[in-house]
Amino acid sequence: MKKTIIITVFVSVLAVLTAAFLCSCAPSTESPAESAAPGVNETAGEATAEEATPAPTEAPTDTPAPTEEPTPTPVPTADPTIEKGVNVALTADIEDVSSTTGDTHVQWGWSYEFINDGIIYDTTLEQPSLGWTTNVGVNQDDPDQEEWMIFKLEKYTLIDTVNVCPTIGGSCFPVDFHIEVSLDGKNYTTVASVEGCKNAKTGSTKPVVLTFDAVTAGYVKFVATKLYDVPSGVDGILMQIGEIEIIAA
Repeated sequence: MKKTIIITVFVSVLAVLTAAFLCSCAPSTESPAESAAPGVNETAGEATAEEATPAPTEAPTDTPAPTEEPTPTPVPTADPTIEKGVNVALTADIEDVSSTTGDTHVQWGWSYEFINDGIIYDTTLEQPSLGWTTNVGVNQDDPDQEEWMIFKLEKYTLIDTVNVCPTIGGSCFPVDFHIEVSLDGKNYTTVASVEGCKNAKTGSTKPVVLTFDAVTAGYVKFVATKLYDVPSGVDGILMQIGEIEIIAA
């Protein structure tokens, strides 16, 4: 009986030792991913820390001040009190002229100042008025020399007619000429023109009437682009006009 107990105990101890031996020899069941977890977690932690660092904030750009739009200049309007048919050249100033007349000729009635005195031509006056002649003895051979005169009107005026009047016998009246108008004295627009006028050739004193659509003007410019090409002896090629009338519409 004692022998049986000893054998039983021996077998039990042997079984325990065998089991312990087998456990120590068994391969680990922990996955590589699990074994590497500490390292991965550390890297992830570092990446998370980097991502959490806020980017530097850019300084705000100053908002530009709004640009003020220029106030548009109002377009001048014609004076409504000026009556239709009035010759407003009578009160206009001669703003500029391409050619003046020598002082010696003024006593005979030639001056650009006589171009809007209300007298087409008259030699019976104490101060004769024949009109405007270009400078004598200067242009000897160029009928295409441009001659012009600018009227500055007293008020902005609605106009539709300009009368260009020859002097005695149609002498040296231009062949080609036109009328320009402006509001500011800088920007001009042509409103009427004449080509091939024969007043000088025929000796006609009949005024040349230029009509056009009514337009508001502050300045009126008469421009001759072709002169009568028969020289007046030593006087050369001249342009002579008795009067210019600017008619309100």
